Amino acid sequence: MATLGIQEWKRTSSQYVAILQSLDRFEPGSIHEVEKHNGETVLGGTIRGTTETDWYAIAYDRNEWEFEEARVRARQALDRYRTAQHL
Repeated sequence: MATLGIQEWKRTSSQYVAILQSLDRFEPGSIHEVEKHNGETVLGGTIRGTTETDWYAIAYDRNEWEFEEARVRARQALDRYRTAQHL
């Protein structure tokens, strides 16, 4: 598993999306919803050449969160990830 950090933010009409890793690291077509709660959706996929699933991005519903709130929540989500991975 990689040490994740926010690489960039993207905005869609309905979400703020924190991109955590390059899409090229994942098997094509493997990105899917890993977990979802409280307006936060974690997307993950299979790392190329492995059977390991890792986080790709975290999305926040724009109807529930302001951008600054999404930024704070993304940092908290990454802390949860690191704790779970013991990094």
